[in-house]
Amino acid sequence: MTEAPAREAIRPTPEQLQANIPHAAVREMLGEAKRNEREVNAQLQDIEADQDLSPEGKEHRAQEVIDRFAPGIVENYRAAREKTKASAETSFLFSLPFVDGKTFASGAAKIADTSEMLAVQNEASALAARIGEARSREKEKADRSRGRPWEREPSPSVVPGEELPESPSLATLRKEFDAAMELGGTEGRVRALAVARVCERMGMDLEVVVDRHRKQTHRNALVDAARFERGLATIPSGTRVAQNPFASSAGAGSRRRGQKGIGNYRGDNKPVAGSDSRQIFQKTNRRPSWK
Repeated sequence: MTEAPAREAIRPTPEQLQANIPHAAVREMLGEAKRNEREVNAQLQDIEADQDLSPEGKEHRAQEVIDRFAPGIVENYRAAREKTKASAETSFLFSLPFVDGKTFASGAAKIADTSEMLAVQNEASALAARIGEARSREKEKADRSRGRPWEREPSPSVVPGEELPESPSLATLRKEFDAAMELGGTEGRVRALAVARVCERMGMDLEVVVDRHRKQTHRNALVDAARFERGLATIPSGTRVAQNPFASSAGAGSRRRGQKGIGNYRGDNKPVAGSDSRQIFQKTNRRPSWK
């Protein structure tokens, strides 16, 4: 008896992802933009069906509709994108634990003054030096065993659900962050901020270093951050609504395009990025608060 093929995962629609954005004001802005887009579409269809209007009359009437609705539609989408992106970044910072029960979203994770900045820089330099030494020892060990296979450690087998062995760099960073969390206070803050700075310099994800200190509240924030980002990937610019389908500049045949042409105004639902992308958390040009 053959097994039935596994069902493909059903991907949520852009509308479902937007409805799942955990921000009431953003959802309201998106709803208003879509309502106005539907109104524009309905009015343009009426203009297309009006046999008493000349091509020039249809173009003029359509432009009046567009001028009345387009600015508000574009602004609602722009504001919704900005709020969603900012909320995704903030939620992600709330998911990163910091010393004294704080998170990297709190003021405690921001450098207070010049003297503290110097302290963080010095601590980061010392930490980077220790990581460099650990890497050198690892390289020397590998060099010594090269050509003597009986002295090499066997490559670990990958077991589903288990973590791969730590690299010397990751092990050092985790150990340092563990010490900072246990120490707390000003010294703990400085050491934790130094870890964040070294991670940035090395291109290592800070999340991997601090993850084992996460509690349920941090993981809830991480879930919210993912919901924000998935929703962000589906929010359009709305600029297509400003295009007049009857405009003479659009070329021959564009004035009477029928329902197919007018249907373009049912909403620009093309996402601004792939709906599965997860880029905000991993790569950003925004200057971190701990720098």
